[in-house]
Amino acid sequence: MSNRQIGIGITDPIEGLRYEPVSPKYRSVQIVGAAIVYALLAVIALLLLMLAGNLWWCVAAESVIAASFIINLAVLRKAYLFKGYALREHDITYRSGVIFPKITTVPFSRIQQVGISQNPVSKFFGLCAIDVVNGAQGLSSIAVRGLTKEKADVIRNVITQRLNSQS
Repeated sequence: MSNRQIGIGITDPIEGLRYEPVSPKYRSVQIVGAAIVYALLAVIALLLLMLAGNLWWCVAAESVIAASFIINLAVLRKAYLFKGYALREHDITYRSGVIFPKITTVPFSRIQQVGISQNPVSKFFGLCAIDVVNGAQGLSSIAVRGLTKEKADVIRNVITQRLNSQS
């Protein structure tokens, strides 16, 4: 096995990858999840402020929560467009984040575990996530959310085959 130096111009840049988008249903999963969280926040704020007996604080708190929810929905729309994954010969790359973009690449040689998971909201929409765990104590683990069950199974099988061929 060799470890020759390679030139920067020879390698494929991550920025030039063609990322596969997640399912369009994932937008709905994100919106429903955010609506549940903000509804719980609104109910808790309403109860706490009504117990305090000050109506103006109650109206102000609920207005802030509603404005935050609207801003969150706008950011979620942009975030959905940026999410994507790419499989290459030796690694998997996941791109996410709008305000703080993040690109994570995990080489197949470092992967210890590949799993498929669902939460109740994504299960309702027929979506799941593939979790790729490496040996770096979760620092560069990847969870690609918003995949159909079939696509998640294909990705898991590709990664598993690559792992088995490297052994």
